[in-house]
Amino acid sequence: MTRRPLCLVCLILMLCMWIAELAGIPLISGVPLPDTVQTYIEKHPAAVICGEVQQCQTTEFSFSVCLKHVFLIVRSEKIPIENVKVFLKKEEDLPPGTQAVFSGQLESVGGPRNPGEFDSRQYYACQHIYYFMKKAVLKKKSAGYSRYGQKLLELKEQVLEILRNAAGKDSPVFEAMLLGEKTDLEQELKMRYQMAGMIHILAISGVQTLFLAYMWL
Repeated sequence: MTRRPLCLVCLILMLCMWIAELAGIPLISGVPLPDTVQTYIEKHPAAVICGEVQQCQTTEFSFSVCLKHVFLIVRSEKIPIENVKVFLKKEEDLPPGTQAVFSGQLESVGGPRNPGEFDSRQYYACQHIYYFMKKAVLKKKSAGYSRYGQKLLELKEQVLEILRNAAGKDSPVFEAMLLGEKTDLEQELKMRYQMAGMIHILAISGVQTLFLAYMWL
């Protein structure tokens, strides 16, 4: 085991998560919100929330925003509800760090419908995201934002441009491996990696790659 430090770290992490679950601290299952709040959201899906923009993602089907430090606005009261992923009707200019208010349909992240299916609920729970807001509309936003976060996004875009120019048609694979950017990957390519048993390679971001390299040295 001492020759496999990464395996040891994973086992320790799994043990800590299991102990936390036994202690009533849900990390990858359940919703760590009071039952009264969960019941209210189920009965009143049309909601208004406010939070800080963490990142935006654009695909051919949707434009989504990940919010952190989110509050559900009920009359004049603000109720904390962890993080929320917001799906907007149209694309908006929302740099990281922007404080924004949205209205839309709030619903809990659904679990797998079939045995062995990808568990979206656990995946988003690891990011402390327990609710989606669908058909959202931006009500207002702050003028200030995180210049540091914006610089990181600009740096990422520059790296993406370099990869696309250098790798050509193979750039989506490098984007997924180095930056965790999988939006340009074709479904057929994903299937080939799955059949070859190497789909985990596409899930490793640049930070994870550096961490793995450090652990093996």
